[in-house]
Amino acid sequence: MIHAKLGDLTAAEEHLHLALDIHGLDRKRTRAIVLADLGHVQLKRGNSETALATWREFLDCADGVQSVRINDGLTNIAARVTSMPDSRAAAELGERIAARA
Repeated sequence: MIHAKLGDLTAAEEHLHLALDIHGLDRKRTRAIVLADLGHVQLKRGNSETALATWREFLDCADGVQSVRINDGLTNIAARVTSMPDSRAAAELGERIAARA
């Protein structure tokens, strides 16, 4: 996320994908947090549909995980989804987040 803060969104996305490969499927909390961050970077790059798909994967991964960072991710995603142009995918994601609250 340092790359994202410095404005290098391409490098940020590459490193987040690498982090997903490193952390695998056995660390649900870590994987979910990386997915939340990846979706934010994708959205900043203008890839809203990709971000929504990544955030759907985040919700699947975060299911059953209790964590302050997961809850922060949910709050941040919910704020961004409501500001996205109307789309069925965004609405469904918003509903899933609301149901989890």
